[in-house]
Amino acid sequence: MARKPVIILTEQSRSSKAGRRQSGAIALCRIAALALVLLSLAGETVAEVHFPKPDKHAGIRVAARSASKSIEGEYEVWRLEGDVTIGQDASLVAGREAVVWIDRAEKFDVPTRVIAYVEGASEAPVRIELLGEDGKTPLARQQAPHWFGRLESIGGLTWDTPPPGDGRVQGSSVHARGRALMQADSQLTASAAQPRLDTQVAPAQFAPLAPPPSPAVANAGGFRRVQLFGRGVSTQLESRQLAAGETAVVLSGGVNIVVEGIQAAGLPGALGPIDTIDLETDRAVIWTAGAEALAGGSFEQSEDVPMEIYMEGNIVFRQGERTVYANRMYYDVRRRIGVVLDAELLTPLPEVGGYQYRGLVRLKAGAIRQLDESRFIATDALVTTSRLEEPSYDFSSKSIAFTDTQRPQFNPATGLTTYDHEQLAESRGNVVHVGGWPVFYWPTIATDLTEPTFYIKSAAFRSDSVFGVQAIVDLDVYQLLGAERVPGTDWTLSLDYLNERGFGHGTGFDYNVGSFLGVEGPARGIADFWGIKDEGKDNLGLGERSVTPEASYRFRTFLNHQQQLVGGLLDGWTTQGEIGWLSDRTFLEQYYESDWDNNKDELTGVRLKRLRENRSLSIEAYGRVNDFFTQTQWLPRLDHNIIGQDLLGETLSWSGHSSIGYADIGIVSTPTSPELLASFERFPWEQPSGGSLSGERLVTRQELSLPIDAAPFKVVPYVMGEAYHTGQDLSGNDLDRLYLNTGVRASIPFVAVNPHVRDPLFNLNGLAHKVVFDVEASYADADQNYEQLPLYDDIDDDSVDEIRRRYFFAPFSGPLAGLYVPGNPSSIDPRFDPRRYYIRSGNQNWVTAPSSELVDDLTTVRFGMRHRLQTKRGGAGREHIVDWVTLDANFTIFPEANRDNFGEDFGLFDYDFRWHVGDRLTVVSDGFADTFEQGLRTASAGVLLGRPTRGNLYLGYRTVQGPVVADLISATLNYRLGPKWIGSAAAVIDLGDAGNIGQSFALSRIGESLITTLGATVDQSKGTVGFRLQVEPRFLPRLSASRRTGIDIPPAGAYGLE
Repeated sequence: MARKPVIILTEQSRSSKAGRRQSGAIALCRIAALALVLLSLAGETVAEVHFPKPDKHAGIRVAARSASKSIEGEYEVWRLEGDVTIGQDASLVAGREAVVWIDRAEKFDVPTRVIAYVEGASEAPVRIELLGEDGKTPLARQQAPHWFGRLESIGGLTWDTPPPGDGRVQGSSVHARGRALMQADSQLTASAAQPRLDTQVAPAQFAPLAPPPSPAVANAGGFRRVQLFGRGVSTQLESRQLAAGETAVVLSGGVNIVVEGIQAAGLPGALGPIDTIDLETDRAVIWTAGAEALAGGSFEQSEDVPMEIYMEGNIVFRQGERTVYANRMYYDVRRRIGVVLDAELLTPLPEVGGYQYRGLVRLKAGAIRQLDESRFIATDALVTTSRLEEPSYDFSSKSIAFTDTQRPQFNPATGLTTYDHEQLAESRGNVVHVGGWPVFYWPTIATDLTEPTFYIKSAAFRSDSVFGVQAIVDLDVYQLLGAERVPGTDWTLSLDYLNERGFGHGTGFDYNVGSFLGVEGPARGIADFWGIKDEGKDNLGLGERSVTPEASYRFRTFLNHQQQLVGGLLDGWTTQGEIGWLSDRTFLEQYYESDWDNNKDELTGVRLKRLRENRSLSIEAYGRVNDFFTQTQWLPRLDHNIIGQDLLGETLSWSGHSSIGYADIGIVSTPTSPELLASFERFPWEQPSGGSLSGERLVTRQELSLPIDAAPFKVVPYVMGEAYHTGQDLSGNDLDRLYLNTGVRASIPFVAVNPHVRDPLFNLNGLAHKVVFDVEASYADADQNYEQLPLYDDIDDDSVDEIRRRYFFAPFSGPLAGLYVPGNPSSIDPRFDPRRYYIRSGNQNWVTAPSSELVDDLTTVRFGMRHRLQTKRGGAGREHIVDWVTLDANFTIFPEANRDNFGEDFGLFDYDFRWHVGDRLTVVSDGFADTFEQGLRTASAGVLLGRPTRGNLYLGYRTVQGPVVADLISATLNYRLGPKWIGSAAAVIDLGDAGNIGQSFALSRIGESLITTLGATVDQSKGTVGFRLQVEPRFLPRLSASRRTGIDIPPAGAYGLE
């Protein structure tokens, strides 16, 4: 009789939960009651007790006395023996031996998946435990003869085993038992996920284009089965006996021949061979022994027996997922070789970078010779992904060697065989045609057909008064060099002509791989270089429309790398590296304006970081390579953070940040360009009286809070203190500072539900109002003035700093007269000083504040509220909760108004409103106001309408009051005019003095293979009008047309032949 699992619940040591309100007696009573409930269940019910699912962000821990390792398809397979433990989060499984299948993730946001089978002994069954907070004492325990489970983790795997041997794991009995259990579990999961059909309705039957990729074959290995089916109603068969025991069978009137049991040489047969060919033709001749048996519909023969087939007329040849169409064809079944005349080969594109292309690659040729089961040579051929008879674009060649290797892979997770494609084309005498016109020639090529473009990845033509006429071309370097593509990488070469500026050139390399330069662990990043010998002047906008560049050869070198390390001493650590090297201060703003406006500063340095539960530790070093920006060199810097650590049995909560490093601030250099020099000024914190700014910086900021559950209120008194030291302040002296911040945070939630609200106009199905009111009263005191310190941690990006420097001069000196005053030192009115705004906004109240320098005396009481009006939407049985209306609002009271808020008791008003009228229509509004004289006051209102497949519209108005006044109307429209066209338009107009700001227009034609966009832009600030023509392949996974318009454009043929 099988041994049933046993549930054992244990009391956790009281010492590990000191301060808990319940006594030990109450805890024992609760455990006893739970045990009685479990014991009262039926015996089989006890076996279904499940512990809480582990958190996938927690790492998986594996330990054993010995280990061996092997490969099974795409999985690592480990056999573990002796004191085996597998744990994650608070769950632990222990047994005598185990088999573990591991599917390692190659991307950061994809978890590593683990399938484990653990066995125990008769005297020592498998233990499944739920551990307490100390990670050692079990709260509950389950015992069973064996355990099977699936785990997934983004936190990686930690191994505590000797170095694994290379023994064959698959031959062990424990592997066989685990494999059987896994296949049974996979079939159960698949059947449970199968949708139920109404038995009274007969589902429609569709004949598949090709047989399944992994057909079930009943005959024994070493034999082939030949089956004959009529293609029409008048199939005729004539048999003739030849010498050497062979038979020739002549078939006419349309015939379908299926040959099963073909073994693919070089591939392990146990993995599931590609063993079926399916032939259709009008007429055929078959030479083989025993072919006369075809009169009965089928026969079997040894796979070593020669078999040759000649066909003509409307031939369709299928093997695996590959299809060939032809007029005449000869095929040797035993040797898998053949000749095809007037042929066309269709084969699917595999998944690339997580994106499954929904098209087919076509190879057309006057003649194709098949050398074996996966290699072809074509003459007078072309390759295209277009399905048109006359393709809109193609890659033609005098000769092409095409390799389509289909590799069967057994997936232990499903128990099924899948196929991986490796498709390569090597060719000579190559020409790329677009619309029948030759546009590119290259003598030789070796390309990976997972890239459905040939040489040219993208091309664009533009014209404006800043760069002149522009031809922008990105090429595939792998194809140009004839090199094998490294999986998970993309390498491009940029060749650009700008007739007003010069020839631009560069290269970019993207990667998302499982290891990097021999270091194990998923890594991703981008490396990019682009340069130009500039012969023109920069146009940066109003007041700087003709700026002489500070360098003649201008460039950008950019690298961003991130990798999660696996194994070794640094297992679980993350490495980050970046390079941001520019030739001059205006290059990025001129040539990469979107990156300049939206991305973070481009720095140069490395960081090593470890995250563990609520703690983090980072070590970094940064250097300054761009002397035209103010940047801090850290040589090096160490930071430690801890957030929400329980103390005294969850009575107190502790958070802290400590940092130590050697800092060297490089102050922005004086421009050499006369145009830039005329509007250049350093900020007050960039003008040290003691010369350079370098020295040690040590800071620790710690907070203790006391959460009080005063239902329905949540009240959290807190006290925070900081000790700060720097080797150099702005006067060149060392400085020590103590800072205290104390106060209380409180909140109270309210909920009101009315399930009877129904309104078809506003799509309401019940209504719930949820609101949280919160308040924070704080008092802060610092014994040193923040104006004595430089900003070792800058609070603004370089792009913001550069535009703020221009506030000291015309045309801003009019409305900002007296607010930004140049000089040595310069001065900024405190009402508009970014440092003062940072402090007033409450950033200094947080342990994780981005700047350690900016703290000051401040007393505030902040109030906020968060409203959510929610309803249910969706079809019957698929209703889900959605936000109907959201409103967030805040304001601040300043008890010390003269000191803290320029004499006004109230300030920092803000709100954010969203009304989702329907799934496609949203009304939006937001605003902000400071109440002191000339304080910023702004509000906006707009309507957003979106239909994912048709288009989207935004119409909005924004008013800005303060030192600068503006009343802006903005509109954006993207609309799919029909199956082949998308129109886009955008405009911004100031109702005040500025008038027209700018417009853009674009019209995109969606071709069968290419997307062609013609657009125009008007930039009033730069005084330019520009035009652009862009052509991109439709089969790319990330289309710029989709990113620009928000309209999904699927590949041609995704929803049927176009």
